[in-house]
Amino acid sequence: MDIKSTETLIFSAYIILSKQYATKIEIKGQGVLITGCDTGIGHATALRLVKAGFTVFARCLKPEDEGAIALMEKGGERLHVVPLDVTSDESLWAVINNAGIEFAAEIEFATIELMKRVAEVNFYGIVRVTKAFLPLFRKTKGRVVNVTSVKGRLGWPADSASTCAKWAGEAFSDILRREMYRFGVKVVIIEPGQFGSLTQILQGERFKLAEAELKKCWELASEEIKEAYGRECIDALINGFRDNGKGGPESLDAVTDAMLDAVENVNPKCRYLVHGTNMPRDKYCITAVLNQYLPESSMDYICRVVTPLPPVKQQVK
Repeated sequence: MDIKSTETLIFSAYIILSKQYATKIEIKGQGVLITGCDTGIGHATALRLVKAGFTVFARCLKPEDEGAIALMEKGGERLHVVPLDVTSDESLWAVINNAGIEFAAEIEFATIELMKRVAEVNFYGIVRVTKAFLPLFRKTKGRVVNVTSVKGRLGWPADSASTCAKWAGEAFSDILRREMYRFGVKVVIIEPGQFGSLTQILQGERFKLAEAELKKCWELASEEIKEAYGRECIDALINGFRDNGKGGPESLDAVTDAMLDAVENVNPKCRYLVHGTNMPRDKYCITAVLNQYLPESSMDYICRVVTPLPPVKQQVK
């Protein structure tokens, strides 16, 4: 048996055994609040948890839009599309902080205002929702599930705004977990890999907004920065947005499996790194795992291979 076959066998055995010996809570309609349910991961997770027997409070940005309406039609009586702050039900078992936005640009193009805007959703959104429900969870011994990203494990080039916010979310979750153990509250991190177009985070109108934002970043940049990088750097990022998700998985099942286990397992993992593209060979997840073991110089080289940047006008001599 070759090395690849052995690795696949070990990985499969681990998945089977971990599921077989997991102890699950008794599901009796406990409430789960999920943010960011309009599309993608939040949408799929809401339906998955309803099917498992939970009562889901799905927070959608626009309750009147197609995504929210579809949830209400599919979810039945145990799924409620709600404003963020309406549920104070003492049976609330978990909150899943899933809401997020995506923007990528090299640091010299990313404006401070833009980085603050991304952090407001991807980090401070987690903090606000979590703090609002912690008094309740201390009483119910519930749990907090924070969705970050594979980006929360490694600093990716040309992605400072989103990656820094994800790292902040990871640190917040680690600290919260170590504080909340005294109250029996579990804190779990979900780190999705490359799920591309399935999340719809850079599709349709969202792609147009991201493209417009990048063009604005170019316009606001100084002439010296424009001369150093060249417009090709911005165009490459726009094309990357357009190609986002090519070759990705056919469903979000791997993510919703992790979400369900995080909510129903008596002893969930602290982190769920969820491989996306061609599972289990998601290049971003594999790179992130390697980051735990290899020296920085090696990781710098690997990142240049995995996420190559366009050449600039001012070459290093």
